[in-house]
Amino acid sequence: MLKTTFLAGAICAAAAGGATWYVAASDAPARQTPLSSVFPASVDYQFDPPAPGSYRLNRIKDAPDGAVLDIHGTPRRLDDLTRGKITLVSFVYLTCGDIQGCPLAMSVLFDIHDASAALPGLRDDVQLMTISFDPDRDTVEAIEAFAYPVTSDPAAGHKIDWHVLTTEGQEALAPILDGYGQVVDRSGDGERIAHLLRLFLLDREGAVRNVYGLGFMDPRLLMTDIETLLMEEDGA
Repeated sequence: MLKTTFLAGAICAAAAGGATWYVAASDAPARQTPLSSVFPASVDYQFDPPAPGSYRLNRIKDAPDGAVLDIHGTPRRLDDLTRGKITLVSFVYLTCGDIQGCPLAMSVLFDIHDASAALPGLRDDVQLMTISFDPDRDTVEAIEAFAYPVTSDPAAGHKIDWHVLTTEGQEALAPILDGYGQVVDRSGDGERIAHLLRLFLLDREGAVRNVYGLGFMDPRLLMTDIETLLMEEDGA
């Protein structure tokens, strides 16, 4: 059964407001700019993100393909899921109790997911992805229960998609972790899994364009990087 302590700690409400708007010259839908404006500044992050498009994000490496299972137990390929949209990828395990670990990453993703309702058109370009690195406990039934607040949300059709995934076991998981460079240490007591907290930003072609660690998971920074990729696509 999914532990409710993690789920309760992960769900945070997103704050919206104070945004400016522009209307595109073409028939494209209006886009709120900057996208980060739906989030207030936080005392947890002592910096302001640069202006979107004022910098370039390097192409770090290609994200790996791999065999995963979705919340229905359907076999999927990561390449099929990540190609075509800008993707924020997180690796977590659902029973993590470290408030500076998985619950923090999930809180940020819930914030972004909720706030995306206030960003018309973003659903066509951006998505979230969570991959468990504890497939023995994070079964299909467990990830389906975890994803229930997202899948049952009446406003889900106005928010960006969120893929919650697991694998059939360690053999399928290992090349995915290695390809991303996600460090996981299972040498502890078996209940807790030591890991480096990371979020990965992928472009539409599946290239890793940024990696975020503890201290850099400000939703304003993540949205600014996403907007920078969108501007790059537009030739800005």
